[in-house]
Amino acid sequence: MNQLRTPPQTADRAWDPDEGADLRRRRRGEWVDQLLDRAEWLPAGDRVLVEAVFRDGRSATELARLTGDEPRAVRRRIKRTVERALSGRLAFVIAHRASWAPTRRRIAEAMVIEGNSMREASRRLTLSYHTVRRHADAIDALYRETQSPPRGGARAWR
Repeated sequence: MNQLRTPPQTADRAWDPDEGADLRRRRRGEWVDQLLDRAEWLPAGDRVLVEAVFRDGRSATELARLTGDEPRAVRRRIKRTVERALSGRLAFVIAHRASWAPTRRRIAEAMVIEGNSMREASRRLTLSYHTVRRHADAIDALYRETQSPPRGGARAWR
């Protein structure tokens, strides 16, 4: 006995089955608002892409036609950009980068905000790969430290 369940109707609007077919129209929620707010922190190209998809409702295929890229590549870029924008790591870097040394700040911006790999950041910033990796590890350690629950006093080991 397999029945199709429809979502409950809300007080302000009835459920439309055609709306369920187009995923772009269903993307209204708290996380989309947060994504659009955080898009301000992203580089211009990524910000425009996020706004085109999530605010204007454009499809990846339509954007691919405009840019001359493959739709699959555009969807992959959208996915990576959204994951980066919604990550706690991006918010952490934005909140703390002003207090960091210039080299660490530049590396954090290149890797976390712009989404470059260590190798790309190393090449773009003309720093050694070792230096970039060392600072990236330090940024990750600082971020993990803020994510772990505060510890109580000393723990007695038996």
